[in-house]
Amino acid sequence: MLACRRWEWGGPDVTTALYIVIKSRERWWVDFEGRAHGPHDSREAAALEARNQAQFMAHMDRPSEVLVPDDRGKYWVVWNSRDAQAGVPRPVSSAAA
Repeated sequence: MLACRRWEWGGPDVTTALYIVIKSRERWWVDFEGRAHGPHDSREAAALEARNQAQFMAHMDRPSEVLVPDDRGKYWVVWNSRDAQAGVPRPVSSAAA
């Protein structure tokens, strides 16, 4: 089970919805609360799907984040509902920059 961070967003504690892009069996998936969505042909396609799902969750007043691994396996938040700018995720390759 994945841990969720708590965030106070104008009221009582609300857990942050974490959409995590993972690779399994040479395919990319979006994990949300233990459920896999996919498969996707590329990391970027999975990241875009994760962002779409996260945006939907954010419209329901639940803060959300998308985490995607770089080429070394380190995870980066590439989109979050608190500082989203036009809903465009940062490319994973530039996350470390």
